[in-house]
Amino acid sequence: MGHAGYIDFHCHLDDPCFDGERWRIIDQCFSSGFSSLVTVADAYDENSLARTAEILDYHGAMAAVAGAHPHGADGYGPAVEKQLLAFLDRRPVLALGEVGLDFHYDLAKRENQEAAFRRQVAIARERALPLVIHSRQAEARVLEILNLERFAAPVVFHCYTGDAADAAEICARGYFLSFSGIITFKKAEALRAIVAATPLDRLLSETDSPYLAPEPERGRTNTPLAVMRVAQKIAEIKNTDISVLLTGIAGNFQRLRP
Repeated sequence: MGHAGYIDFHCHLDDPCFDGERWRIIDQCFSSGFSSLVTVADAYDENSLARTAEILDYHGAMAAVAGAHPHGADGYGPAVEKQLLAFLDRRPVLALGEVGLDFHYDLAKRENQEAAFRRQVAIARERALPLVIHSRQAEARVLEILNLERFAAPVVFHCYTGDAADAAEICARGYFLSFSGIITFKKAEALRAIVAATPLDRLLSETDSPYLAPEPERGRTNTPLAVMRVAQKIAEIKNTDISVLLTGIAGNFQRLRP
């Protein structure tokens, strides 16, 4: 191919819905001109961690992040942390994630979400790992905690759905915004405006598959292949040639790699 490959910065290939077709999907991505896929391991789930290890072993261009999601924060404790640290010791991970705060669903108490997040920020700091952030209606507080923790390594806000002011602050700090298939949804005009305003050197593409299939597949099971549609939409919004966009995303991705 004449340009840098596609990168799905955030997918959940460990999800049981991919059982039976996981390897075929990965093969199809790399034969379709992908340069990397980043799969997300769930520190609460031993099966997820084991499956992620298998995925990393399957293909040399696979990458992974591992962390304890805010939804499970009521159950965060020494046993979960031990499981996470053991995985970090065994496998080269790109970043710690997805970690952060979810004040939209509030599936865990907010104080527990903050405690679990701060513990993991400390782990990322100790290990000089970037952070991949999950934030829903909590961007200001996430930014505040990153300040309080004096976190210096790279930070990516995955599947960004916050407002334009927080997006501008994130970019001003030198952090990254990763955009998903949501940018193709009919009512996502505000998010498309944020994509347009995000500098190319602060931007990543992702699917969050099996969730968030882009238009016109919305509502179906998503796969990492859909990142091609996401990247094409970003290029269209930014009035940029796809090869320029993919080269920019590849450069951003390299800056995250330890």
